[in-house]
Amino acid sequence: MKRNSVLRRPIIWAAATMLSLVGLSGVSVAQQKAPSAITSEPTYTYDTDGVKLEGTLVVRTFYGPPGFGETPAKDARDKVFVLKLTRPISVQPQPGANAKNTSDLGTHTNIREVQLFVEPTQSDEARTLVGKTVVAVGRLHEAAAPGEHTTVTAAIKTLTAK
Repeated sequence: MKRNSVLRRPIIWAAATMLSLVGLSGVSVAQQKAPSAITSEPTYTYDTDGVKLEGTLVVRTFYGPPGFGETPAKDARDKVFVLKLTRPISVQPQPGANAKNTSDLGTHTNIREVQLFVEPTQSDEARTLVGKTVVAVGRLHEAAAPGEHTTVTAAIKTLTAK
């Protein structure tokens, strides 16, 4: 009998240690997962009027035609408005969207920047807002053309300082 009790002690000690470690790590894992549920990103649908985005307006330069970066010495430089979002967003296609009706078919998550297309009459006003936090209202699209440099773009109706 004495032999069995000697063997049990290390096993019991090891089991107790494992349970306490598992219990502690379980608490920390639960604490780490809780904030991500709270900060889930908003999801928008392509081709919907009135989408409101907030962020810092910047001007970014991208390579343009003819090589779009493959021949930098010959390529034009496209200066575009980009909204660096305050919070990342997700974008999804319209329900029932198909290739015949739209090119906005991709689902994208963790979008942090959106290229803005402003009306020519708004360009001067937009330049005065560069570097500031703004609210842009418009319609989201998935980038499909060579001049669209971010995964998601937005045709803007209004752009105001926050």
